[in-house]
Amino acid sequence: MSTYKGQDGVFQAVTAGGTLATVNQLKSYSIEQSVDSIETTTMGTAGDAKTFTTGQSTWTASCELLYDLNNAIQADLIVGESVDIKIWPNTTSEAESWAGSGIVTASSQSGELGDLVGSSITVQGSGVLTTVA
Repeated sequence: MSTYKGQDGVFQAVTAGGTLATVNQLKSYSIEQSVDSIETTTMGTAGDAKTFTTGQSTWTASCELLYDLNNAIQADLIVGESVDIKIWPNTTSEAESWAGSGIVTASSQSGELGDLVGSSITVQGSGVLTTVA
């Protein structure tokens, strides 16, 4: 089993059919995948236990970064924009990745005394998130 250091991750994005480019000033990223469950229980089921099957799946990706609108990629990540993303947990091999298309659904910026201004971006997936292992 491979293990990776979080500091080696890469988050790339592109809007409007351009070329994927690295989002600079990345501090962290996360990916959440989920699937709906559909109840299939019928009356008379043995054991009084509910049964389920899978429904539709969804995913979201987010990144935390240092705020820098001089970085063209950060400046392009505007709420409501369609984007393609690709995330690598390891910059050395780049053999494993997650990729998909989605919509930027949230953007927030924050700052506090003694810290740099940060930005948080959330992408709601539209379609399948491709995983390469």
